[in-house]
Amino acid sequence: MKIGKRAAAVLLYLLLVSLFLGFRIGELLDAGQLALVLAGGTILYLAGMEKGDWRKPDWKRLARDAAYASFIVTFVLLFLMLSEGRMAEGERDWMDGAGVRSFMRGIALNMRPLLYGICIWIAFGSDGEKEAGTEEMKGKEEAWTAQEAFRRFYELGLTRREAEIAVQVCKGLSNKEIALELNISEATVKKHISHIFEKLDVEKRQEITERLT
Repeated sequence: MKIGKRAAAVLLYLLLVSLFLGFRIGELLDAGQLALVLAGGTILYLAGMEKGDWRKPDWKRLARDAAYASFIVTFVLLFLMLSEGRMAEGERDWMDGAGVRSFMRGIALNMRPLLYGICIWIAFGSDGEKEAGTEEMKGKEEAWTAQEAFRRFYELGLTRREAEIAVQVCKGLSNKEIALELNISEATVKKHISHIFEKLDVEKRQEITERLT
């Protein structure tokens, strides 16, 4: 429901911008470029999936991968245009007549994939899941902030990095998401979580949160 509202909000905002700035919103739409962004995002998403990920789509990761794909598509389009004189919508003779204007228009039209990637990220890449995950850090009578949870885990004997990862586990993040969040490898995350289990004397991820109480 939240995703649908954000997607509708993005479309409404684009419509308002087009009306305010006085251009045709149809100029922003190109089915081929949008298809390339969606296809690239899907390919990147599938490449990073693990066996357990097939059960439930990770919309945030899919939106992030679509944003990455939009940068790739935009770069290739601009590279082809500048290296071979290719213009969007058949505008190839950009050095004839109103060449500069035609050239700038070609750049603008070839940058539309970036817009698609940004819109997809805004609509589907919200932090709603993380915000919901913080509910798992609630004790019986009080809710722990990330900073308080970090301090508590540190007091329980974890290293700073282990405490940082334990907080992310309490937010409900997977090993892959923690790796992306902290800019470390997934193997490193697994190693730290193994140490966390040993130091906190727990066997399940859910029990890490229980150590806060």
